[in-house]
Amino acid sequence: MPCITLRRELTKIEEAQVCARGEFDVWAPREVAGLVALALCAARKAAGRWISSGECLARIAAEFVETWRLFDDERNTLHKQILERDDGLCQVPGCSRAADHAHHIVFRSAGGTDDHWNLVSLCAAHHLHCVHMGWIRVTGRAPDGLRWELGLGARA
Repeated sequence: MPCITLRRELTKIEEAQVCARGEFDVWAPREVAGLVALALCAARKAAGRWISSGECLARIAAEFVETWRLFDDERNTLHKQILERDDGLCQVPGCSRAADHAHHIVFRSAGGTDDHWNLVSLCAAHHLHCVHMGWIRVTGRAPDGLRWELGLGARA
Protein backbone atom coordinates (compact mmCIF):
# COMPACT_ATOMS: atom_id res chain seq x y z
CA MET A 1 0.00 0.00 0.00
CA PRO A 2 1.52 3.37 -0.95
CA CYS A 3 2.23 5.76 1.93
CA ILE A 4 -0.40 8.25 0.80
CA THR A 5 -3.10 5.56 0.72
CA LEU A 6 -2.07 4.41 4.20
CA ARG A 7 -2.21 8.02 5.48
CA ARG A 8 -5.72 8.47 4.04
CA GLU A 9 -6.92 5.22 5.63
CA LEU A 10 -5.45 6.15 9.02
CA THR A 11 -7.10 9.58 8.82
CA LYS A 12 -10.49 7.93 8.14
CA ILE A 13 -10.04 5.62 11.15
CA GLU A 14 -8.99 8.52 13.40
CA GLU A 15 -11.98 10.63 12.30
CA ALA A 16 -14.35 7.72 12.95
CA GLN A 17 -12.91 7.25 16.46
CA VAL A 18 -13.26 10.95 17.27
CA CYS A 19 -16.87 10.91 16.08
CA ALA A 20 -17.62 7.80 18.14
CA ARG A 21 -16.18 9.41 21.30
CA GLY A 22 -18.17 12.58 20.70
CA GLU A 23 -15.24 14.83 21.47
CA PHE A 24 -12.96 17.14 19.58
CA ASP A 25 -10.20 19.66 20.16
CA VAL A 26 -10.01 23.04 18.48
CA TRP A 27 -6.67 24.82 18.18
CA ALA A 28 -7.27 28.33 17.00
CA PRO A 29 -6.09 31.90 17.52
CA ARG A 30 -7.74 33.63 20.48
CA GLU A 31 -9.99 35.72 18.20
CA VAL A 32 -11.25 32.64 16.37
CA ALA A 33 -11.81 30.76 19.63
CA GLY A 34 -13.91 33.71 20.84
CA LEU A 35 -15.94 33.61 17.63
CA VAL A 36 -16.55 29.87 18.03
CA ALA A 37 -17.68 30.42 21.64
CA LEU A 38 -20.13 33.12 20.49
CA ALA A 39 -21.46 30.83 17.75
CA LEU A 40 -22.04 28.03 20.28
CA CYS A 41 -23.93 30.46 22.54
CA ALA A 42 -26.06 31.63 19.60
CA ALA A 43 -26.89 28.02 18.66
CA ARG A 44 -27.93 27.25 22.25
CA LYS A 45 -30.05 30.40 22.39
CA ALA A 46 -31.76 29.46 19.10
CA ALA A 47 -32.43 25.96 20.47
CA GLY A 48 -34.00 27.45 23.61
CA ARG A 49 -32.06 25.05 25.83
CA TRP A 50 -28.56 23.83 26.59
CA ILE A 51 -27.24 21.54 23.86
CA SER A 52 -23.84 19.88 23.53
CA SER A 53 -21.03 21.51 21.58
CA GLY A 54 -21.34 18.77 18.97
CA GLU A 55 -25.05 19.45 18.46
CA CYS A 56 -24.29 23.18 18.30
CA LEU A 57 -21.74 22.58 15.56
CA ALA A 58 -24.17 20.33 13.68
CA ARG A 59 -26.84 23.05 13.78
CA ILE A 60 -24.32 25.73 12.74
CA ALA A 61 -23.16 23.54 9.85
CA ALA A 62 -26.75 22.85 8.75
CA GLU A 63 -27.49 26.58 8.76
CA PHE A 64 -24.33 27.27 6.79
CA VAL A 65 -25.21 24.64 4.18
CA GLU A 66 -28.76 25.95 3.86
CA THR A 67 -27.58 29.55 3.54
CA TRP A 68 -25.02 28.76 0.84
CA ARG A 69 -27.04 26.07 -1.00
CA LEU A 70 -28.05 28.43 -3.81
CA PHE A 71 -24.43 29.26 -4.53
CA ASP A 72 -23.48 25.58 -4.53
CA ASP A 73 -26.30 24.76 -6.96
CA GLU A 74 -24.85 27.32 -9.36
CA ARG A 75 -21.35 25.83 -9.16
CA ASN A 76 -20.05 24.38 -12.38
CA THR A 77 -21.43 20.86 -12.86
CA LEU A 78 -18.36 19.82 -14.86
CA HIS A 79 -16.17 20.91 -11.96
CA LYS A 80 -18.23 18.76 -9.58
CA GLN A 81 -18.01 15.75 -11.92
CA ILE A 82 -14.22 15.95 -12.04
CA LEU A 83 -13.89 16.30 -8.25
CA GLU A 84 -16.23 13.33 -7.76
CA ARG A 85 -14.31 11.22 -10.29
CA ASP A 86 -11.10 11.92 -8.35
CA ASP A 87 -12.73 11.23 -4.95
CA GLY A 88 -12.38 14.91 -4.02
CA LEU A 89 -8.62 14.55 -3.55
CA CYS A 90 -5.65 16.30 -5.13
CA GLN A 91 -4.16 13.98 -7.73
CA VAL A 92 -0.54 15.18 -7.40
CA PRO A 93 1.40 12.09 -6.28
CA GLY A 94 1.99 12.21 -2.53
CA CYS A 95 -0.61 14.90 -1.80
CA SER A 96 -3.41 14.05 0.65
CA ARG A 97 -5.23 17.40 0.54
CA ALA A 98 -8.80 17.89 -0.58
CA ALA A 99 -9.11 19.06 -4.17
CA ASP A 100 -10.48 22.55 -4.71
CA HIS A 101 -9.88 23.04 -8.43
CA ALA A 102 -10.35 21.20 -11.71
CA HIS A 103 -7.22 21.94 -13.78
CA HIS A 104 -7.03 21.81 -17.57
CA ILE A 105 -4.11 19.58 -18.52
CA VAL A 106 -3.91 21.22 -21.93
CA PHE A 107 -4.73 24.84 -21.17
CA ARG A 108 -7.82 26.23 -22.91
CA SER A 109 -5.63 29.05 -24.20
CA ALA A 110 -3.58 26.37 -25.98
CA GLY A 111 -6.63 24.69 -27.51
CA GLY A 112 -7.49 22.41 -24.58
CA THR A 113 -11.07 21.24 -24.20
CA ASP A 114 -13.45 20.72 -21.29
CA ASP A 115 -13.46 16.95 -21.93
CA HIS A 116 -13.10 14.84 -18.78
CA TRP A 117 -9.76 13.42 -19.95
CA ASN A 118 -8.35 16.97 -20.03
CA LEU A 119 -9.27 17.83 -16.43
CA VAL A 120 -7.67 16.75 -13.16
CA SER A 121 -8.49 17.60 -9.53
CA LEU A 122 -5.87 19.61 -7.65
CA CYS A 123 -5.64 21.32 -4.27
CA ALA A 124 -5.33 25.09 -4.45
CA ALA A 125 -1.65 25.08 -3.47
CA HIS A 126 -0.58 22.63 -6.17
CA HIS A 127 -2.79 24.27 -8.79
CA LEU A 128 -1.89 27.91 -8.23
CA HIS A 129 1.62 27.71 -6.83
CA CYS A 130 3.07 24.62 -8.47
CA VAL A 131 1.35 23.91 -11.79
CA HIS A 132 0.71 27.47 -12.93
CA MET A 133 4.13 28.62 -11.71
CA GLY A 134 5.82 25.83 -13.66
CA TRP A 135 7.19 23.83 -10.72
CA ILE A 136 5.09 20.79 -11.65
CA ARG A 137 3.89 19.75 -15.09
CA VAL A 138 1.12 17.30 -15.80
CA THR A 139 0.56 15.72 -19.20
CA GLY A 140 -1.43 12.78 -20.54
CA ARG A 141 -5.06 11.83 -20.17
CA ALA A 142 -7.00 11.80 -16.90
CA PRO A 143 -7.66 9.92 -14.80
CA ASP A 144 -5.32 6.97 -15.39
CA GLY A 145 -2.86 8.21 -18.01
CA LEU A 146 -1.30 11.19 -16.24
CA ARG A 147 2.44 11.87 -16.21
CA TRP A 148 3.87 14.22 -13.60
CA GLU A 149 7.17 16.05 -14.01
CA LEU A 150 9.07 18.48 -11.86
CA GLY A 151 9.46 21.71 -13.78
CA LEU A 152 12.27 24.23 -13.85
CA GLY A 153 10.47 27.05 -12.06
CA ALA A 154 8.41 29.95 -13.24
CA ARG A 155 6.85 29.46 -16.66
CA ALA A 156 8.37 31.26 -19.58
